Amino acid sequence: MPDLKTVLLVCAVLLWAGVQYGLMAWAVRDLLRRPRVRGDNKMLWGILILTVPVIGALFYAAVAPVTPMARAPRLIVPQRRLADRDESAA
Repeated sequence: MPDLKTVLLVCAVLLWAGVQYGLMAWAVRDLLRRPRVRGDNKMLWGILILTVPVIGALFYAAVAPVTPMARAPRLIVPQRRLADRDESAA
């Protein structure tokens, strides 16, 4: 049975790895979805995000986005109106 310090260290390392890879995945996904970023060089931003663990993703989030996120257009479906009943036919 490992001691408490080892268990806490393993938990801290796993938490740090989860935060690091989560931020990287979010930043790369955001980078791919945006039409433009500051400097118009997505490749450089991608390299920065992937090589500098947490700081790269946070720096990207604070500095790079220039345009708002492109959203898929909402499909507006008109509501169907129920036909008036013909009371005299019944």
